[in-house]
Amino acid sequence: MNVVALALWLAIPSATALAQQLTPGTRVRVKSSEVVAPIIGSYQGMRRDTLVVIEDGTAGQLWSFAPSTVDQLEVTAGMKGGNRGPITKWTLIGAPAGAFAGWLVAVILEGTSDNEYDEVLSAVIGAGVGAAAGAAYGYRFKEEHWTAVPLPGRVGLVPSRNGVRLTFRAGF
Repeated sequence: MNVVALALWLAIPSATALAQQLTPGTRVRVKSSEVVAPIIGSYQGMRRDTLVVIEDGTAGQLWSFAPSTVDQLEVTAGMKGGNRGPITKWTLIGAPAGAFAGWLVAVILEGTSDNEYDEVLSAVIGAGVGAAAGAAYGYRFKEEHWTAVPLPGRVGLVPSRNGVRLTFRAGF
């Protein structure tokens, strides 16, 4: 009885395995030792024992990867905001721009009135305001996020000398 239950448990795919199955047309990123930069494209399937991807773009080409050369296979998780790169970039742009604006306002106000303003303090406050505004602006930029998935397994019939042989390949 236990053997039958174990056989059924192994034969029925789990919910997580079904969720991670790749379907043709899924947007993927392949990191491999065969290429310098990751290949982003459309998953076409597993043919014979090779991963097939059509690269995005007008000059996209068909890429075939042996499973042993694939370092990582990732599926797109969509575009998300709040990424470190754009926030840092716009904060670094906003801080000096705000410092210059704060200094300039202090100089202009000092020249048009009898009050004296601390130009350094005005520049520091302006830098803080500019950095905050730059970070808020950079937060809005969306970038694509990726989720790693295992290479799909393969079940197939292979001709042999004695007839046909059933094969199974899985990665853990």
